[in-house]
Amino acid sequence: MIEWTPDLSTGVPKLDEQHKEIFQWLAELENATVEERTLFGVYVVTRLKHYMREHFAAEEALMRAADYPDLEQHIAQHAEFRARLEELQLKSIGEDISLDTVRFLNHWLCNHIARTDMAYVPYLKK
Repeated sequence: MIEWTPDLSTGVPKLDEQHKEIFQWLAELENATVEERTLFGVYVVTRLKHYMREHFAAEEALMRAADYPDLEQHIAQHAEFRARLEELQLKSIGEDISLDTVRFLNHWLCNHIARTDMAYVPYLKK
C-alpha cells in the first residue's frame, strides 16, 4: 500500500500537506491498476501530472526565496519527472498502467523527498 509516512516530513506544513496529497493520488493509481480500471487510471495520471506541476512550482518558489544553492539541479529533477509523467499519461491512454510503473513513481517520490527535498529544508528554516 502506497502511503506517506512521518519519516518523509520536511517540517514545512505546506509541503508536507502537498506530499501527502501526492501519495493519495499514487494510492488511487495503485488501486486503479490492481482493479484494472483503465479509464480511472488515465484520470489519476492526468490529475497527478497537474498536481505535480503545482507542487513543484510551490516548492521551487520557496527554494528560490530561501536562496537554495542547488535550485537549478532540483528544478532539473522536477522537469525530468514531469516529462516522465507526460509520457505515462500518453501511454496510459493506449494501455493499462503496470504495477511496476506505479512502484517506480512511488520509489522516485520517496527517494526525491528523503534525499533531494530534505537537502533544502535547512535553508527554508533559516
